[in-house]
Amino acid sequence: MRWLAGLLYALLLLLCLAAGVMGRVALRMGEVLAGPDRDLGKVWRGISNPRSLFPGKDRLVVLLVGQDYNRTREGIPHTKRSRADTIMLIGVDLERRTLSACSVPRDTFVRAPDGVSGKINGTFARGGIELLKATLADLLGIVPDYHVVIKPSAVRTIVDAVGGVRVESIDEMRYDDSWGGLHINLPKGRMFLNGEQAEGFVRFREVNRYRIDERGRRIPLRNVRPSLEEGDIRRTARQQQMIGALIAAANTPVNWLKLDAIIDVGFSQVETDMERTQLLALASLFRGQHGLGLASATLAGRGETRGGAYYYVVDPEEARDSARWLILGDLEAGLRLATVRIDNASDVPGLARRCAADLESLGYRVLVGERADPIEATTIEYGSAAFQALADRLRQALGIGVVVKAPAEERDRNPALLHVRLGRDAASRFAPAAASAL
Repeated sequence: MRWLAGLLYALLLLLCLAAGVMGRVALRMGEVLAGPDRDLGKVWRGISNPRSLFPGKDRLVVLLVGQDYNRTREGIPHTKRSRADTIMLIGVDLERRTLSACSVPRDTFVRAPDGVSGKINGTFARGGIELLKATLADLLGIVPDYHVVIKPSAVRTIVDAVGGVRVESIDEMRYDDSWGGLHINLPKGRMFLNGEQAEGFVRFREVNRYRIDERGRRIPLRNVRPSLEEGDIRRTARQQQMIGALIAAANTPVNWLKLDAIIDVGFSQVETDMERTQLLALASLFRGQHGLGLASATLAGRGETRGGAYYYVVDPEEARDSARWLILGDLEAGLRLATVRIDNASDVPGLARRCAADLESLGYRVLVGERADPIEATTIEYGSAAFQALADRLRQALGIGVVVKAPAEERDRNPALLHVRLGRDAASRFAPAAASAL
């Protein structure tokens, strides 16, 4: 069975956040992070001048890999030559102190540098982190500065260490797999999860559709109700939700007092080429910030069956634009991905088409929608949080409007859509003659 861990290292970049707001305790936390070398001079530089530990860098790219389990014939789990179950690139803007994330579905079809074509998660099993890095460089044109590999036990262990997390689902999740030791029984809505439940929250992919009989045969089940949480895209969304939940749980007064223990637990669950003092520097850089607003999205693509196997197929140019926009902050690349839908909610016929013509001349992809009930003020809705910056830029291009987040059902249906509803205030902007007659 599949599981998550991959994105959780984003938490470890910030787990010592509390140390930055605890005054004198910060140096003690720094000693913990410094590890066996106890280079306190470097620790102090990480606290007082965090960017000095990343000379010449305004932005970092960190590759997060969640390692899958293999199992023996007896069902005993192990990680030798296991695949990557979760792959995510994290962009860390050191100047603006912001984070962004681009998830790469594990079923993404690639032609790897070792000459093998197939799913990207298999590159990690064949050639470890270096082959995966090389494959991502070919696919996205980005070479990570650092990498982190998360152990399969990370979710359960870290969530229990912080005392549980609060999350929200859009549907029930129920699944049982005795062989894989996975039993999920979670309701729809907001909930508080312990480590075991959190592991189920991020591992869930689909409901049981068959049972295994005494001969080991799969027997289809009847009247199975599917869950809206099924599939890799929804699982990725829950993984990204877990980042914020863990950060919120770690940065509470009760956890400040045991932060050293939480940090040690976190380090026991990862393998990384980052130094502990560099992590302290990042924590110091982000200290005092609340609601870090992680902008995140999944690499654009489509599901496809080839030779009886399922693959996630991406367009090479769109994949590179996605990565450049999300990880490197290239808004021009984001504009090439986003679609703007314009509905006319004013009293002026043809206003949406006039607005669309203006936006198309600026390089936007525009769909003219339908007439809507009149409203006074123009609104601009965005789906994924990663599109908020594009929505803000669109508002500047329009010269009017209020930017708001779309309802949940709209976000899930098309996260790359920017939805504009032109209100009566748009008449003076796009049809001044008509506006004077109102």
